[in-house]
Amino acid sequence: MDREDYQNNRRRNASQYRSGGQSERDWDQLYNDLGDEIADAGDEAAFLDEVNRSLAYQVNTELGGSTTSMRRPVKKKKRLKKGVKTFAIVFSIIMVVMGFLMFTSPGRSIVLKIAGDYIYNKLVYDDSNQEEQEVNKTEKPENEKHVVNILLLGVEEIEGASNTDVMIVASMNTIEKTLKLTSLMRDLYVEIPGYNNNKLNSVYAKGGIDLLYEVIDLNFGIKMDGYSLVNFSEFEKIVDIMDGVEVTLTSNEAHYLNTTNYISDPANRTVKEGTQIMNGNQVLGYVRVRKVSTATESNDFGRTQRQRAVLNAIFDKVKSRNIIQMGLLMNEILSEVKISTDISQSDFNNYLEEAVSLRVKGLENYRIPSDGNFKNEKVQIGSYRQDVLVPLDWEATRLEIKDFIYGNVTNTETVETSEGETTEPVVAE
Repeated sequence: MDREDYQNNRRRNASQYRSGGQSERDWDQLYNDLGDEIADAGDEAAFLDEVNRSLAYQVNTELGGSTTSMRRPVKKKKRLKKGVKTFAIVFSIIMVVMGFLMFTSPGRSIVLKIAGDYIYNKLVYDDSNQEEQEVNKTEKPENEKHVVNILLLGVEEIEGASNTDVMIVASMNTIEKTLKLTSLMRDLYVEIPGYNNNKLNSVYAKGGIDLLYEVIDLNFGIKMDGYSLVNFSEFEKIVDIMDGVEVTLTSNEAHYLNTTNYISDPANRTVKEGTQIMNGNQVLGYVRVRKVSTATESNDFGRTQRQRAVLNAIFDKVKSRNIIQMGLLMNEILSEVKISTDISQSDFNNYLEEAVSLRVKGLENYRIPSDGNFKNEKVQIGSYRQDVLVPLDWEATRLEIKDFIYGNVTNTETVETSEGETTEPVVAE
């Protein structure tokens, strides 16, 4: 083939790229075409430039960009050595495959499935309530099936205890395309089937995850699709693997952390007022504080606000990483940290792909009970009278949390309260 024929062949292929024809070729045809161009180019500069042009057209076409300005300058001919030619062939094929994987929907699905399988195999899978989870899914009303609720649990394991001092419902809303965090206050006084009423954080120790699911459904009207659990020491590891996270402290918070044992290692009691990067030991102490105000919240309300703030800081730090950095980070975390879940592998992969497709820029945050909708009471729990939080209106609380999680949808079913009463459907404003 002479130079004119080669140029005509190049222009014909470019036209196919511009019209979108390349995306319809099967891989055998693409490989053969690439091989023909390698053989016809005849020199290293022309060949490598041809590879660059082809890849540019393919990626640019997938991204919807313009290709009209792409022109190949004339290069001085130079014989292509066999080793360089072989390397260029392999490199170009790898780049074409990577372009397919990264810039097409089927390709992304393949990458996410591989990533999902890898991640899942490093989790600690709990299949004890698999049948119950399937029942929960089938029982979901139609107007709630667009949301996936995962219960995030932080367990305090001190002196044999296993209280869930962190209980956050992470909700993926596929209609609103949002990710939301709803803190459930640990001191909420709730009804517990088979037991006396008690604080919400005591439920897990009494009957494990099954009982906690039941209590959340009974008291709040929310069904869970799974859980993810870490203890406090594992949480500390996650923050350290991420090289710390950014936290903003008030002067009172900084003083309190530096003068108490909430930061367990005295060497780390060096925090200061303002925004700073804090390590795992410091962050763990921060999210456990409740005796100092955050400037807007006090007591356990302040603690849940700190927990949400840290989760948002982690999210912001993770989303800034590219896919390679993300993969390396996840591999390190999953290799060193024990994370338990009851989510099946197929569901995990589906949730991962759905979450990535949402392209969420930030997290929405909420807390139950909300301001002005609860009262503080002292009740007898065991041998002691303890402070608890009691919603002023349980039914209003259920509607409030559903409105935040599910969006402005009509609740087409009546809701049975813990007292056995029912209420009519309500449309959120």
